Amino acid sequence: MSGLVLVIGNKNYSSWSLRPWLAMKVLGLEFEERRVSLYVPGATDRLLGDSPAGKVPILIDGERRVWDSLAILGYLAESHPSLWPAAPAARALARSISAEMHSGFA
Repeated sequence: MSGLVLVIGNKNYSSWSLRPWLAMKVLGLEFEERRVSLYVPGATDRLLGDSPAGKVPILIDGERRVWDSLAILGYLAESHPSLWPAAPAARALARSISAEMHSGFA
């Protein structure tokens, strides 16, 4: 993959932004990081130009737009299978933990 752009909020305060950023770094992918200040006037309108949800994170891959951290990780895993464990049982566990964390980690 080349020409990737990851649109995120502040990684210190948004684990949703941090998750795909970390995965892309671990995979050694080259990408442009675009940080958006979320709590300023016009932020949502700016994000709506890249994502119908108007929220971060957003992965831009050419004409493709993938938003939501879990969707981005799924998209990356399609071309980088090493993102998930190779063993089916370990992969199922990792996906379950990821989904739990993504939905609020109660």
